[in-house]
Amino acid sequence: MIALRGWVFSLFVLVWCSVRAAAIVVVYGEQSVASGEKRFSKTLAMHVQRWYADAGIPVDMIPDSEFIHVETCQLAILVNCYAPSKRVIQTIERKLDAGMRFVVCYSASESLAKLFGLKPEAYLRNDKGAWSSMSFLENRPQGAPREVRQTSTNLFSMVPSGEEASGAVPMAWWCDRGGKRTSVAWWKTARGSYWMTHILTGDGDEEAKQRLLLAIAAECVPGIWSQAARFSYFQTIKMLTGGELGARIAVLPRSSARRKRAELAMGTVLKLKQRVSALLGQNTWVAYQSARDLCDSVARVYGMTYWPRRGEVCGVWDHSGQGVFPGEWERTAALLARYGITDVYVNVAGAAFALYPSRVLPQRGTEDVLRHAVEACHKYGLRVHAWVLCFSGERAAGRSVIAAFQQKQWMLQEVDGRDSLWLDPTNPEVRAYLFSAICEIAQQYAVDGIQLDFVRYPSLPQSVGQRIRARFEAVHGKVGKWPDDILKGTSSVRRVFLRWRAAIVTDWVQDVRTWLRLNYPELSLGAAVFGKYPMCIDSVGQDWLSWLRMGILDEVFPMNYTGDETKLKDWLGTQTADARLAGRIVSGIGVTAAESRLSPVQVLRQIGQIRRAKCKGFALFDLDESLRKNVLPVLSVGVTAHE
Repeated sequence: MIALRGWVFSLFVLVWCSVRAAAIVVVYGEQSVASGEKRFSKTLAMHVQRWYADAGIPVDMIPDSEFIHVETCQLAILVNCYAPSKRVIQTIERKLDAGMRFVVCYSASESLAKLFGLKPEAYLRNDKGAWSSMSFLENRPQGAPREVRQTSTNLFSMVPSGEEASGAVPMAWWCDRGGKRTSVAWWKTARGSYWMTHILTGDGDEEAKQRLLLAIAAECVPGIWSQAARFSYFQTIKMLTGGELGARIAVLPRSSARRKRAELAMGTVLKLKQRVSALLGQNTWVAYQSARDLCDSVARVYGMTYWPRRGEVCGVWDHSGQGVFPGEWERTAALLARYGITDVYVNVAGAAFALYPSRVLPQRGTEDVLRHAVEACHKYGLRVHAWVLCFSGERAAGRSVIAAFQQKQWMLQEVDGRDSLWLDPTNPEVRAYLFSAICEIAQQYAVDGIQLDFVRYPSLPQSVGQRIRARFEAVHGKVGKWPDDILKGTSSVRRVFLRWRAAIVTDWVQDVRTWLRLNYPELSLGAAVFGKYPMCIDSVGQDWLSWLRMGILDEVFPMNYTGDETKLKDWLGTQTADARLAGRIVSGIGVTAAESRLSPVQVLRQIGQIRRAKCKGFALFDLDESLRKNVLPVLSVGVTAHE
């Protein structure tokens, strides 16, 4: 048996290496975009690289400036190459003639489009949900999904043009929230390549995006489906061959209905395993999909080995504020209630925006999203918390909003004097402004709680501008070498400064708590905080464990976003060292966070750790298609089951 496993592993490595030599390369815009867009381009490209890597397909990732040096490559995916140089376009043309295939995701270049029989039509922008999903036609690559859900707010539309116009045909349409076609999303070109009018973003439905990219690659690179199927299969059977899953089933009460369902499901898994094993030699998308079905089935059985806990907070963060079905909060609430979710943290406000009619904050859009969310969630027995981005200028309702803050000198300054996109917590006008916004929400909406986020500074270097210096020195005297005495070493003035800026945030949170307790004592007050305590006190001025000890928070949500179980255990150990506070800690799980991308089984294991630490519950980030399709169904058969 050991020899057989060794042979299987050697075969796996051989196939891996053969695909590696095929060289799929992801090219991100660097020279072809404005300086402020470079990091964004790279982040978008990293999503594509990760989707391939998670399927067992390693790819290279390079900036557009380096593409001219690529010699062997069968597929190049250009991400946000908005206006590539003449030299890069000439390289692409030469490689097209040599047989290389391309996927272009978002570009306004007329010269680039011409190579693919297209021409730019118009830059379009829409935040009303006109581009909420992509519906793929029958000419899509074999194995590609029929639909990919993604809400885009801008695109660059294309139309056929030139000698190859007859070869450029729509492959997918953008559809609005009601499913009506609005604009072409993907073009299939005469050169055997593809053009997307926007970019594949990392905001949900990632499994469908991954399958789309695999299907495109399979047309160019031999063995893609086989490699992806084998990778998924061997990743899944680790739990089966290691005995972990069987051991978990064995400890379930022998006569329980849960045990019987798990054993029955396990029998189905073993039969599916045999069927998938027989398909692994076939380089077809059916083999890959069967391997994915096996993975999903194992996760579901694993989920059955967990039990619900009475009174546990089972929450989800909704970063969009629109629910998983934008514009249909009742549909979202019904789904969350069916899957056993208890609390929803809806991102409806921040220093620079509000998703409701506000007399304090600048409104973005015209809908009263908060009212829709509250009414729908309460109808289905869910608690809804208004999630407020406090000192961050993120998601501003318009450029004029930030400009107005700058004019008032409300923004934090960088070391070089430039304004950042953060509001200054040391400015009393800023604190009063945000305090009024919290009061308005409590007065106008029947929310169950307020959750404070970005209730901190962005970093220490962004806390040493001249405005902060003036306020600090007015209280503690002149600093000899600013900002060096603050940023470096262990000087006494540095320690005083760190305590001073953290105390300002603490005092503001306490003011909010005092007002709520006097006027709306039934409302809970929570905060999303950095998990690395006590380092976050010095780094961002957030002394949240003291907030719990002082009783100014009802619950705290450390954002424990990691895929490393050892690291999570260490963080939870520090956070819950005082057993009296553990019952007020709701641990954040980064299902689709930038820092972690978790499978359903990984989510379950983290919930297990959170429970062993005796926390109040957990909150899942973020409410998107990946959470809806992959994670919530698995939790609902165990962790959040209605029993």
